[in-house]
Amino acid sequence: MKHLRKCSLLLSLFLTVIFWQGCNESAWENRLNNEINTNKDLFEVLSSKPELSVFISMLNKTGYSEILKTANSFTVFAPENPAWSAIDTSNVDLIQKTVGMLIAYNSYFSDNNALYTQLKAVNTKSIVYNAQHKTFNTAKIITADIPAANGVIHITDKLIDRKENIWDHLSEKTDNEQFVYINKLNTRIMDEEKSIATGVYPDGKTKYDTVWKNINHFLEKYPLDNEDSTYTYIVLKNSNFNLIYNKYKPYFNLGTELRTDSATRFNLCQDFVLRGIVDITKTDSVTNVDGIRISTRDLQITDMYDASNGRVYMADQIDIKLKNKIKPIKIEGEHFTGASNSNYVLTRYKRWASGERDIAVSAAETQSDSLWRKIPLAPDSVVRKDSVASKTYFINSNLVANINNFHIEYKANVNSCNYDVYYVAFDDIADHADNTYTNFGVYQIIQKLFVSMPGAKKLTFGIPDNTRGVENNYLGTSMCFVGKGMAGVHELTKLRQHTLQLPAQTVLESIAGDAAELLRVNRTGEMTMWLCNTARSNASSRQGLLFLDYILLVPRITEE
Repeated sequence: MKHLRKCSLLLSLFLTVIFWQGCNESAWENRLNNEINTNKDLFEVLSSKPELSVFISMLNKTGYSEILKTANSFTVFAPENPAWSAIDTSNVDLIQKTVGMLIAYNSYFSDNNALYTQLKAVNTKSIVYNAQHKTFNTAKIITADIPAANGVIHITDKLIDRKENIWDHLSEKTDNEQFVYINKLNTRIMDEEKSIATGVYPDGKTKYDTVWKNINHFLEKYPLDNEDSTYTYIVLKNSNFNLIYNKYKPYFNLGTELRTDSATRFNLCQDFVLRGIVDITKTDSVTNVDGIRISTRDLQITDMYDASNGRVYMADQIDIKLKNKIKPIKIEGEHFTGASNSNYVLTRYKRWASGERDIAVSAAETQSDSLWRKIPLAPDSVVRKDSVASKTYFINSNLVANINNFHIEYKANVNSCNYDVYYVAFDDIADHADNTYTNFGVYQIIQKLFVSMPGAKKLTFGIPDNTRGVENNYLGTSMCFVGKGMAGVHELTKLRQHTLQLPAQTVLESIAGDAAELLRVNRTGEMTMWLCNTARSNASSRQGLLFLDYILLVPRITEE
């Protein structure tokens, strides 16, 4: 029995060696044949095969025959004569497009793994290998590795399918809202590289024989027309498009109907671009290139097309929830765009902070606190918290910003909707927070936030009688958002509107009601914010410290 097992093992090893030897010899023979196969170019080798006579005539008709005679290296997928039976060979434009798919740059023999990925045809289209069906754009190789001096020929059972890219395919749908809008964005400009200077006008300007080209800002941002990109694009039925359009429109107000309409349509069209090839039928939601989640729970696919650079779905009953589209906006404290004097703005490394950074303004403020008595006073037998003392709080007593309404500027791109305003302003300086109230008490963090709306005048200084007063605030000069907290407490603080005492704009009373918590943005665009001190007093060199980890704007979205 042991002897039989040994013989069986030796036989198996012998067959394995013979198999691998055969594979290596086949690959070696292909490479050797390519190196020694006469001096015939690809067109000459093709012309010697009668089963490819129709292909030869198509090469001659389109001029591609001349390309195959050059010294460049090509891989040719040559369809046998019967493969052309369903093609209108009298249609030169069609044949031009068809033949351009049958020639790829570089030589790819069957033992080259690169053949079984994605090749680039001479017409810039992609030829993709399907491992499951062993096909190249649905065509199968029936005779491989026919060498020539400038490349290799693979005879196929059918034509390599030409696939349009996503934009070319969408261009056939001339009544579709998405195509109509994106196509309208084409702008005709002079191609400076191809235009030729032909003289000079009397005013000294150069005269050109002008060559024009189209640019499209949507396709520049989302290159659905680029053969080197891979996307999935969802094209909506017009009724579905208009349903989402009407939902989006209030959140993209730009002041005029025309601009608002364009902004709404641009956003809607961009929201259905997915990166890579995505099967949207396999899940309840997908995420687009900008990180927005699209619900596909009730999706209805009416058509699907595998393009040369991805996939196109024609769909209905698809939706994007407003809470996924209109997202909270987080502005990091260290990302300020301006300040009264940046020398006093300290960017601090803090492990607890968002992005591990926050900012603080090196200033000072004097506050009074109720402190515990050191000893009980008669007739009391215990100490009480009834003595009032003042303390000046510093970050660095040697660097004090003596500036009324010291401001730190932030900008944010917002939608036309209502926002709740929060921030994290954590004063973690040890001697600012004595929670026992034995020695000095706790610093009260009171900070102001002024806002100028998109399209409105920017925040500036200079209200009457006070050059350091903030004007162009959307709530006026005597009202702004205020945040209140305590040193030593790390929390998300909600800001609300307070009245201000002019001219220094020190903080007075909180405004009652839910409306005082709302930041009402009436126009989409860039909003400017100033975080300011002078919260309680504008006493000389004691106008107040500033702290900020981040600002958070949370949109109020009401949608079922």
